[in-house]
Amino acid sequence: MTSNDYPTFRFRVLPYYDSTHKYFVAQCLETGSITTAEDSQTVMDMMVELLEDEASHAIKYDNLGNLYSAPAPKDVWNEWVSLAKKFGVDRRPIKVKVEKVSLDDTSAQVELARTA
Repeated sequence: MTSNDYPTFRFRVLPYYDSTHKYFVAQCLETGSITTAEDSQTVMDMMVELLEDEASHAIKYDNLGNLYSAPAPKDVWNEWVSLAKKFGVDRRPIKVKVEKVSLDDTSAQVELARTA
């Protein structure tokens, strides 16, 4: 068993294409954070980097409540579950910097719903 089997942080992300505005979007269910980009790979790379920074900041300033204070709307959660059931998920480890709080396990991962 590895530390990523039971990560300290687990973030689920819904990627999709916004055909109205013609860009890719990724939204984190737990934090509500959103990234946008011109291609699907960049939008996911940006989301991973953003979540690394947000989780590291929350630990540094001992403010996990703020990290989870504005989750995504219910329809985003429903869409993530639907896509995850249909296509599965891709898991990526993320690097959380621990500068203040000492936790037994600081592993984390992002679960990206596949869209096809």
